[in-house]
Amino acid sequence: MLKRWLGGIAVVGLLLVGSGHSATAQSGFCLFGCAKEPEYILNYKIENREHDYTSDRYYLWMRPENVAVKQIQILTDPAFDGRFDLKAIDVASRTSGATYAVESTEWDNDQRTVTIVLAKPIPAQEEIQLVFSQVLNPSTDGIYKLVARVLGTEANPIYRYVGTWSISIE
Repeated sequence: MLKRWLGGIAVVGLLLVGSGHSATAQSGFCLFGCAKEPEYILNYKIENREHDYTSDRYYLWMRPENVAVKQIQILTDPAFDGRFDLKAIDVASRTSGATYAVESTEWDNDQRTVTIVLAKPIPAQEEIQLVFSQVLNPSTDGIYKLVARVLGTEANPIYRYVGTWSISIE
């Protein structure tokens, strides 16, 4: 009886693993090591997810903040050797559907960060969607952490940790 039960579990496991990577959305689900606390695990979707893919698109979602957001900063994993097209970044609100013009973007190679400066702040309590188009994925398979921070519009702003995307490249 136990052998039959274990055999059934093995078959189901193989079916799940054998299904490939046909799913297009990733939930941000992670068992351990992804973010400081579970509430800081951020959701995302990557259209292709294959390493060395030269024209991928990343949809990165951030939870609503208690302050209006003027800048967004993405810190990349040290092992992440992919590249972002800084001219192909769009910012929108998933809450209201509004789009926000990007005033400037900057890649800091020493800090491994992408900084996005918005022409006008995103109001507080808006769920933010970042769309990175024309992304060159990392050269090897793996799970890469991208950390999100925001700079508000208060009198003495400091970057606040928003959460972490643990993206999977196959």
